[in-house]
Amino acid sequence: MANSNVQQTTLARYYAPSEILNIFKGKLNADYYASRQGQLRVYMQGVFVPGKGQMYQGYYFDWLKDTSSNSYLNIKVPICLRTQLKANSLINVAGILEYNVQNAYSSIQLILEVTLAETVQVNAVSQEDIKRNELLLQKNRSTRKNVDMLLESILYEDKKPVIGVIIAETAITETDFNRGLNAAAREKIQFVRHRCSFARPAELMNVLRQMDAKGFHAIALVRGGGNEKDWGALDNLDVLQTIVQMKTPIISAVGHPDEKAFIKNLVDKVLEVPFALGSYFSNMVNEVIEQRTKSKAALVNEVKKQYEEELTQARKQNATLTNQMKALTKAQEDGQKLHDEQLRKANEQNTELQKSLDKINNSITELTKKNAEYAKQVAKASSRIEELEGELKSRPNWFIVMIFSALSAAIAIYIFTQTHIVL
Repeated sequence: MANSNVQQTTLARYYAPSEILNIFKGKLNADYYASRQGQLRVYMQGVFVPGKGQMYQGYYFDWLKDTSSNSYLNIKVPICLRTQLKANSLINVAGILEYNVQNAYSSIQLILEVTLAETVQVNAVSQEDIKRNELLLQKNRSTRKNVDMLLESILYEDKKPVIGVIIAETAITETDFNRGLNAAAREKIQFVRHRCSFARPAELMNVLRQMDAKGFHAIALVRGGGNEKDWGALDNLDVLQTIVQMKTPIISAVGHPDEKAFIKNLVDKVLEVPFALGSYFSNMVNEVIEQRTKSKAALVNEVKKQYEEELTQARKQNATLTNQMKALTKAQEDGQKLHDEQLRKANEQNTELQKSLDKINNSITELTKKNAEYAKQVAKASSRIEELEGELKSRPNWFIVMIFSALSAAIAIYIFTQTHIVL
């Protein structure tokens, strides 16, 4: 999603890296075809520096070095012309510019296809210059260290970079360096200083090798300006060779801005004077602190935003759960009321049933008593009947027998009637 804080404009045209490369590629294409038609032949002069000496499809890939600087152009020389050229000779060449586009790295490499070559001066450079150029090619072929990225990444992790500082044996050199350092740089970076004479190559080489073995994040050479022809150890080929072979990134803060010491071409970072080196560390620390502060604030805002979103979501869920709890509570209350009502009715029914049961039990008790009484009366009557029967047997009289029979029947009917009425 696009950042809403970025103002959109129709006045500007925004290009992707590949679009810019294609624009230059199209221009180079046009120039290349024009040169093929004889309309754009390029004439150049420089020092011939042989490449690796391997031929590819009838061509050698060598270098043409600028006579006044350390700039190189790749040249593609056919075998028929290559045999006429001597290493480190000043030559004039004519040819057609080709190019090689590397989209992944947004770079265009120019190559001159040589069609004409002539030698102007054999051995136009000294043997020392040849050796220096070889060291420069060796350094260019190896991976140069990105000192800025290395130190910034350590500072961003809130760790202390450890910098080895080789300082010339003059008080003003260290004073100038210290003037460029602010309090933040002194706190955030650990500087391990070593004084050394820059006039003695063997001593400087020994110090460089020792410090390279100690695992510093970078090593800085610090020396003031002076006679450009009197660079001492800094112009020594063995010292230069040592610097090219070192694993630790090298920072140069030697000389004045207008002094062209060759060592500046071989190091990984160049600061013109000792004061600039101190300022470089100070500015880097200030910038990292500022970026960390901004990143921290952005992180806090992001976390705060995420927390607020989670809190809003939690509140919604809490409201939903509260409503569900209320509904469940009401259902529980209604169920409890129904249960209480049913229990009340059940208790009332039980009470009524208990009363009815008590009445039945009382009736049974009374009936039992009456039945017992009636049983006594029946037993008494039966006993009397037996007595009368005995008397009748002893005194036979048919009239009495009739009366007795009627009386017995009446008694039996009465007892039967009373018993059934009670039940």
